[in-house]
Amino acid sequence: MPFISARTALDWDSDEGGLYTDIGDVIRQIASKPVDDLHELWRRIVFTILVSNKDDHLKNHGFIYAGGDRWRLSPAFDINPSPSRHRVLETGIMRGGSFDASLDIALEACEFFDLTPTDARQQAFRTAETIASNWKQALRDESCFTADVHGYAGAFEHFEVERALSI
Repeated sequence: MPFISARTALDWDSDEGGLYTDIGDVIRQIASKPVDDLHELWRRIVFTILVSNKDDHLKNHGFIYAGGDRWRLSPAFDINPSPSRHRVLETGIMRGGSFDASLDIALEACEFFDLTPTDARQQAFRTAETIASNWKQALRDESCFTADVHGYAGAFEHFEVERALSI
């Protein structure tokens, strides 16, 4: 199945991180279902923030061929929660928004991804609720030792999760 990374789709040759809004612009140009893919990309931004993903650079976002001259956002891959992660993204959310892993910046950008603020807050809450309720068991299901599970707590239990659960 043909695949292109977001870095390729953006023709990005810089070592500096790109922006999720730039990926959104590509979705508007090439996606067979742009609204669905824009919503999914925004949910992935929130997920990245809430699980402290340290590997959200442009090569780890991409598109699979959908036929004709259209593409779809690929399934998510290479997500690496990091308990000691600095609260910074590899891919910024929007121009002028810094690279901070901030739910507030994601919420501020929601309309760019064709979400209303109300829908965005609801989705952020549901995502945080799912993560908070399931992350420990998910690690245990993958045979992580109890000490390792506790060691990952900082990736899943932090201010941004608390913020999402309070909206």
